[in-house]
Amino acid sequence: MGNEDTGWVKVAITSDLEANTAYETDVEIDGQTVGVFEIEGQYYALGACTHEQGPLSQGMIENGTVTCPWHSAVFDIRTGRCLSGPAACRIDGSVLSTDSVDHELLQPCTTYEIKVEDNDIYIRLRVPTLAQG
Repeated sequence: MGNEDTGWVKVAITSDLEANTAYETDVEIDGQTVGVFEIEGQYYALGACTHEQGPLSQGMIENGTVTCPWHSAVFDIRTGRCLSGPAACRIDGSVLSTDSVDHELLQPCTTYEIKVEDNDIYIRLRVPTLAQG
């Protein structure tokens, strides 16, 4: 198909995902495992959390966001933008309440261009833009 020549890499098939879920691929780009998300019928691909490289594809998904399973940083699945910074974790794995604490926002996580051909899902590294909103 020639996808290799243009930087596209097959990461999943559409039946690997269900609505409002994530799929952890076995594909790594620049050392980051890529997660694919299906939100409201659209597909998105993200790299790891920018805090400590937590696997976002294993996080809780809610209203178009994903919460990192390691330290609860919250990212917008559509843009990769950090909406809420990491919270302190306790030894037992529970997370401290973040309601009254102001956490530093992280750099956006890596986002990937995504396309679907037949039932195959392909990604390639998105070219960074200067104005990320």
